[in-house]
Amino acid sequence: MNIGSICTRRMVAVDSGSSLVQAASLMREHHVGALIVTSRAPEGACVTGIVTDRDLVVDVLARGLDGNGIKVGELASDKLASLSQDADVPAAIAVMEARGVRRALVTDSDGRVVGILSLDDLISACAKELAGLASIVRSGIQREVTETTHVAQTSKPLPLRVPAMGTAGWTTALVPH
Repeated sequence: MNIGSICTRRMVAVDSGSSLVQAASLMREHHVGALIVTSRAPEGACVTGIVTDRDLVVDVLARGLDGNGIKVGELASDKLASLSQDADVPAAIAVMEARGVRRALVTDSDGRVVGILSLDDLISACAKELAGLASIVRSGIQREVTETTHVAQTSKPLPLRVPAMGTAGWTTALVPH
């Protein structure tokens, strides 16, 4: 499974000069937990960071700072992690762990950002794979139960000589095979 198949393709960007209140409004309006921060450059807008809902809560609200007086570019993390959309899940986990982030930008072969991969995306993808494995195990157990029940119902018991209870002699018992 490659990252391009599980990442979120719907991205919302915010200019680095916008206020944190504007950023929070964008997050609410678009129902996203992260914004790609861009800055103007001669060749067009370029990605300079990422700001998350957690950044707003932990770094601004919890410290009692004024969200109108701080620009997104001042808060945005420049500790960016990026992955090729062709990368696999273990590679994504390794990059995110090494960079200490919960989200990574996903790029195409030309280096353009085409999505965001979140920890939730990874967990969801892994959960689906584990559910598939669990389904295989359950179907195997069900098949074994069905086959065992069928054999027990269609087999003729085999005679088996066992010691008789309370006697020194032997008796014949019928045991299914």
